Amino acid sequence: MLPILMMLLSGLIEFGFLLNSYLDVIDAAREAARFAANDDPTIGSPTDFVTPNFWNRAYRNSRGSLFTASDGRINWTPTDPADCATVNGDILVSGFAFVDNTIKLRFPGVNVGASNCPLNGYQTKLSDAEVNAKLDAASIDNSGAVMVEIYYEYDMVLGLPWITAFVPDPVVLHSYTIMPNTYAELDDTVTLCHHATSQTIEISVADPALPAHFYQHGDSLGPCP
Repeated sequence: MLPILMMLLSGLIEFGFLLNSYLDVIDAAREAARFAANDDPTIGSPTDFVTPNFWNRAYRNSRGSLFTASDGRINWTPTDPADCATVNGDILVSGFAFVDNTIKLRFPGVNVGASNCPLNGYQTKLSDAEVNAKLDAASIDNSGAVMVEIYYEYDMVLGLPWITAFVPDPVVLHSYTIMPNTYAELDDTVTLCHHATSQTIEISVADPALPAHFYQHGDSLGPCP
């Protein structure tokens, strides 16, 4: 009887550690999304870690929020979003432009979240269709939003064989938060930097033509630099 009680007790202790880490991930995603809600996802590239922009600020804020929420136990080098050596997980950031109650554009691409550490192999868990389904269509209308997803690989503290026989070690934790973002809203006519064969030119297009320019031509929102 005592061995069974000890096994149950150790399982409860391990679950308590895991739940604590999961709450840290939830808090970090929520806090990072609050920061991202006041930034412009239409400017900058997710792979540009040199020029300050929405994407590297979102990564940095996510790392910092995770460090704060966990009291320093999860340290993904908050000051350097380009350093993925200590990252056991990933941060994925998406921007959305809603028109007529559905996603018109997703930054940086269709069904894609911008990965902070792409070599870690994580992808967004929320497709465009799933985001549309989760949000109340009556309240979306023409607006914008951002989403921060955090994956964290929780390594078991006890790692006892009667636990790992049934539960994978590490356990991948995932949390996301969606927040409104006015910078991602689209007007009826939008200015684009059109990437032609030999030059970039500034054009204005109506919103029905945006997906083709944004996804197929690789155009960027806003005037050309």
